[in-house]
Amino acid sequence: MSPKALYCTCAREKASGLAPSRTLSRAIAVRVSARDGEGARISGLRKLAAIAVVGLVLPLSAEADIEAIQVRNSTELAAAISALRNTGGTIKLRRNSYAGEFVVGSRSARPLHIVGERGVRLASLLLEGTQYVTVSRLTIAPIGEDAWLRISGSRHIELHDLLVTAKRTRYRATVQVVESSHVVIRRSEFRRCGDRSPLFSNCLQLKHGTRHIFIAHNWFHDCRGCDFIHGRFGYGLTLSANRFERALPCGMNRDRCGHQDLVSFWSGNRLLVERNTFGVYKLGAAQLYLIGGVDRVSIVNNVFRGTDPKLPGYRARVAIIVGSKGSKRVPRRVRIVNNTILTGARRIDGYAGSIRMSGVYWGLQPRKRPLLANNVLGLVEDPHHVCSVARRAVSNVVLRGVACRGHNRVGRVHLDRYGRPTAASTLLIDRASRGLSARRDLDGRARDSRPDIGAFEYRGSKPRN
Repeated sequence: MSPKALYCTCAREKASGLAPSRTLSRAIAVRVSARDGEGARISGLRKLAAIAVVGLVLPLSAEADIEAIQVRNSTELAAAISALRNTGGTIKLRRNSYAGEFVVGSRSARPLHIVGERGVRLASLLLEGTQYVTVSRLTIAPIGEDAWLRISGSRHIELHDLLVTAKRTRYRATVQVVESSHVVIRRSEFRRCGDRSPLFSNCLQLKHGTRHIFIAHNWFHDCRGCDFIHGRFGYGLTLSANRFERALPCGMNRDRCGHQDLVSFWSGNRLLVERNTFGVYKLGAAQLYLIGGVDRVSIVNNVFRGTDPKLPGYRARVAIIVGSKGSKRVPRRVRIVNNTILTGARRIDGYAGSIRMSGVYWGLQPRKRPLLANNVLGLVEDPHHVCSVARRAVSNVVLRGVACRGHNRVGRVHLDRYGRPTAASTLLIDRASRGLSARRDLDGRARDSRPDIGAFEYRGSKPRN
């Protein structure tokens, strides 16, 4: 069919109320190369015809209401991605499994939305050198090989309402962000990201050059032999209001399955960890592990839980590790403020404490050492790797063990089952250092002029001291 005939067909169908997407799927035959490393492709003349048709039929102004293209298989998805390269618009994936690799490459600044529905399963999507793309409401899961959504060399990307899982397969499922900026990942679920894979697995992996990344309101849970979030970033990373629950050993050898951290970072500048809930891990270093050149870190208003009702009898050992004894480079200017840290049990090597800081800090200027203020600390048996190396340790309450010198205490704090203070929490209420306190608590409520220790402000009428 000639381009003129295609245009006439589209014009007639649009006038009759038929969406141009159906014209595309009927009039243009495309081929998909699923494994050639370049993603889904459309042959030369047919690609030009697809772009020409959509360019003639759909409005071109940025303010125009561009109609959505509905796709039902891999061929139609590849065609739609190519067709909306310049115009932007919405691609709606109907319920199906979309095998092969799909590539969204260089394109205009007009937003592109790739939206799924219940039952949409996508194997591999590469956002490479692209911009202003949103991906939502679909599942990233293996179809005969590892599944991934990779953001590489791109900017202004948003992922939301995704499920990333390799459950019941021998493969991995992961999201990778590489040398990209202004990326948002929110309201998504990550689970079983590589339980049976013989290769190391991470649900979300960040690599060098990532800048201005915002990860919020996600649920990471039940992964065996993996870190939930792992890697390196460039500048400006925020983890906010996420839940991390149960990073557990897998059933293979110890090298593959013997180190699970909920979150670990090896380098980066400007990290904010706020309002998150950290659950248990097994055989890992810590719930939050910072090593190497991770600088200007704020860990504020988080809850670290040491037990889980789904794992009766088990206690997570360490909540936060800052710096490694095997590395001379340690994180600098770290602030650990207003957290409720209930984690704490003796490690295999004998260390017993909720927090461990590297001895390398003894050789650094005080301003580059960690600050520890207004926290509930589950366990401090030996203050050597906490109090001695900190720049300041003030207004912390230890549940078991010993307190740092100065304005720190040991005692019961009478929290409820959610880690919130009660009327009996007299060691916490109004006891925080005002000058070092966070302005709001984990719930987003403003702290008053006499703030409380821990992640939560007391909600009842405060008793007089």
